Amino acid sequence: MNTILRTIQSRWRTAAGVAVAGIAPVILAMAKTPPASAVAAAPLVAVHAPVAATAATLKPRPAAKPLARAPLTRAVDAVRAEVKRGAFPGAALAAGRGATTSLIEGVGTTTWKGATVDPERTVYDLASLTKVVATTTAAMLLYEDGRLDLDAPVSRYLPEFSGGNKDDVTIRDLLTHTSGLPAGTGVRGSTADEKLASLIRTPLRRAPETRVEYSDVGFVTLFAALEKAAGEPVEQMLERRVYGPLGMASTGYAPGADCARCAPSWQTADGTPVRGKVHDPTARALGGVAGNAGLFSTVADLSRFAAMLAGGGELEGVRVLKPETIDTFSRRQPGADNRALGWETPNADGTGAAGKSMSPRAFGHTGFTGTSLWVDPEHGTWAVLLANRTFDAHASNRIQKLRRTVHAYVTESAEEAPDSLLAD
Repeated sequence: MNTILRTIQSRWRTAAGVAVAGIAPVILAMAKTPPASAVAAAPLVAVHAPVAATAATLKPRPAAKPLARAPLTRAVDAVRAEVKRGAFPGAALAAGRGATTSLIEGVGTTTWKGATVDPERTVYDLASLTKVVATTTAAMLLYEDGRLDLDAPVSRYLPEFSGGNKDDVTIRDLLTHTSGLPAGTGVRGSTADEKLASLIRTPLRRAPETRVEYSDVGFVTLFAALEKAAGEPVEQMLERRVYGPLGMASTGYAPGADCARCAPSWQTADGTPVRGKVHDPTARALGGVAGNAGLFSTVADLSRFAAMLAGGGELEGVRVLKPETIDTFSRRQPGADNRALGWETPNADGTGAAGKSMSPRAFGHTGFTGTSLWVDPEHGTWAVLLANRTFDAHASNRIQKLRRTVHAYVTESAEEAPDSLLAD
């Protein structure tokens, strides 16, 4: 943990005048602002290594057909209506098909009297989206490398995770929230290392693989195991192999209080907005770097991440993951309700974030602060919605319905503008 804490601050320094190498501009059918590559001159994170040194470079796939405009306009209107209602100060959303971004839009402000949301620059606290954009993605990379066995006991990688039935808990169990660990627990200790150790010592609530219980403790434990398997800080590996090659220059942990373009996800008792500090108390106790929460990003960055997933692990000629790895991790697991490996899949009754419009093969995740990212392989579509609904003490619970509404409009826009390339 100390290694991570020594390196995270350098990720967020401004490097004015530096462009991200090897990244072509995305196609914006509706954007009112320049593409991400045009604003990369002032990234939040350190300059990335050349793409060729970090990911396979391939011939770019043909551009997908843009989504129909009218339903996407209605999606923006739905978000704007929630801002006007007072559900949250503002939001950023993006949607597309394959590598083609058809919508990227900011609505409202970062606080009730703050700056206008800029979809290219406004940074949001991703909350539990960290579980997939960071932790699960790291597991996918290590699985591809042959350094992570999904059915191996966690104790193979993290010997201190032992006692009781813990020796029976596998990496797969942590990914599917069937480990038997509780949702959360008290954090004890005075240093980040001591606090992490206390979480890893958390006893099981029940035998593994007997019930799904969404567990932050499980993903904190998984993050620690992945770091042992990787032999380096997880966030360092992700920067080198995912965020850097994809040009996600505004994605990382612990931006800090001086992050002027961070939308605050909470405020102090006297009403002072808190910027760049994670809302989740467990991640905060660990210094802001954790497997359950702590990652920050923009909707522009996450649109590139989602497009990579929709493209079978490749974006604009840069291969990050193999298609078969994405398929393995995004498929619903037996005995795990709607859980895939790290990812969620649509609820059968349509009450989840995906709603009723997405196909059964869709996968995604949400975050408590008001964030979500979903990909639908059947339609080739993806959607990202970022908000700071927790900025007020009484967070609005309207975000889940809004997610379903946005996803329905994205699916409708794909159906109105079918793409023959999806058959390839």
